[in-house]
Amino acid sequence: MKKNATNSTSMKLNNRQLILNIIRKKPISRADLARLTGLTRAAVTLIVDELIREGILEEVGIAESSMGRKPILLDLNIHNHFAIGLYISREECYVSISNIKAELIIKRKVLLEPFENATESMNKIIGAIESLIYESKLTYESFIGIGVVTPGPVDINAGIILNPPNFDKWHNFNIVRKLQEHFKLPAYLENYSTSLALIEKNYGRGIDFENFMLMVVNEGIGAGIIMKDQLYRGVGGFGHEVGHTTINFSGPKCSCGNRGCLEVYASIPSVLKTFDKKGIALSSWKEVVDKALDGDEICKKVIEYEAYYLAAGITNVTNMLELEAVILTGDIIYKPELLLNLIRQNVENTVINRYFRKLPIMCSSITCDVEVKAAAAVIIEKFFEWSNKE
Repeated sequence: MKKNATNSTSMKLNNRQLILNIIRKKPISRADLARLTGLTRAAVTLIVDELIREGILEEVGIAESSMGRKPILLDLNIHNHFAIGLYISREECYVSISNIKAELIIKRKVLLEPFENATESMNKIIGAIESLIYESKLTYESFIGIGVVTPGPVDINAGIILNPPNFDKWHNFNIVRKLQEHFKLPAYLENYSTSLALIEKNYGRGIDFENFMLMVVNEGIGAGIIMKDQLYRGVGGFGHEVGHTTINFSGPKCSCGNRGCLEVYASIPSVLKTFDKKGIALSSWKEVVDKALDGDEICKKVIEYEAYYLAAGITNVTNMLELEAVILTGDIIYKPELLLNLIRQNVENTVINRYFRKLPIMCSSITCDVEVKAAAAVIIEKFFEWSNKE
């Protein structure tokens, strides 16, 4: 599909961003860039040469071609710019350094003790970052900044962790200001679920879609929504709380204070708790799936229950936004085919546009170092925004 572009000088920065967004997906030749963008080859060459001089792009090899001169491929230059990533959970923090493709170079795990306050835990994290920078032997000037992901809700504009459940010591903590003051580097905070949509868009199955939802199902339910190849945000930077959409106004009370949220029905602990009340003790989603695949009829019913409610959430979002695809991730995608098939069946019967096309529902292909990749993606996304501003 040809992207919209212009050769006008006033639109140079837009064209530059368009070219970078294409190259971020995969290596490509100048000729193919011109074809995809609608720009002239001369305009493409002008922008590409500028990006090479800035150390953002490099020529990486020759493309296969059956005719004439073989084209030279362009790719991101992974040798000049590096990202520091922090993934903070309730019990630990992963500190990492990645290149601008979010490929992991080095990482370290920092245990966060329950008796520590936020300042004490933060000092441990800062020490780990300093140690990792030294160990990497990279120059300080090569770091583009620090990406931070935590459970939500977070205030991304102010850089403050708000009030995630069971995350008490971090409540209302301005982690971005602390990092910027210490390291004198740009730092950005993002909700973990939202950051997963960024890595899916640039490095996973989301590459093939411009409008999709990444839904993560673990202890809670979160989402990131990509619209027109950009991360969708509400006015305050929220707008992804799919787990807190109401599917039953008379339902059980949720930790957010509302009743009948999707998360109350379909988060993994909620599902296990629902069946425990019926005298069916199950310790994990893995146990449910393994037993179902061995023929356990009760565990098959558990998966049917989960599929029904996840499909309800997916249908609600799809009917509002007409998504191209839905991608699942989290603990829920353990041996997922039975669950996926049931979700697809439910969704196919309820989405408004079911008579025109099927909604692809699939699992994320990113399963290794997901947390640190997500943290790196936050600052990398910002870096490419800066690269397209004068």
